[in-house]
Amino acid sequence: MPNSDNTYGTFNKSTREYKIYKGFDNSVVSQSFGGNVETAKNHFFTDEALACWNNNSTQIEWAITSDGNGIKVTNAFGTKGSSDQDAASDWAATWTSTKNSLLAANNWIKSSALNDNTYYWKMDTSEEHLF
Repeated sequence: MPNSDNTYGTFNKSTREYKIYKGFDNSVVSQSFGGNVETAKNHFFTDEALACWNNNSTQIEWAITSDGNGIKVTNAFGTKGSSDQDAASDWAATWTSTKNSLLAANNWIKSSALNDNTYYWKMDTSEEHLF
C-alpha cells in the first residue's frame, strides 16, 4: 500500500515498462499472466523491490503492458514538506537509493524471471501514464 503523504502534493510522476528478453536473439519473452496484474508484479519483482515501490510511492498504479508481455507502473511521490527536511530522506530520494541498493545486490528483478541468466530484463520509460 502506498504511503499517504500527499499534504504538499505529489511530484516526480514517471511511468516505466519492464520486459524480459532472450539473451540469444534479443526477442521479448512471451508471458501468460492471465490478465492478472498481481501475477505479473510477482513474476518480475522481488519482495524487497515491491516493498520499495509500495513504501515510498505516494501514488502508484500497475498494469500489464499492451502486448501482454510486461509490467507497467506509474508512480509519484509526496514530500515530507518541511523546508529543513533533508532532501535525501524525502520519498523520491528514498525510493531511488533503495532501488539502487537492490539493483547493486541483484535483488530488484527475480532471478527466476531470468531463466538461469539466459534472459535479461529491460526497463523503458513511457509518457503514457496510468493516472
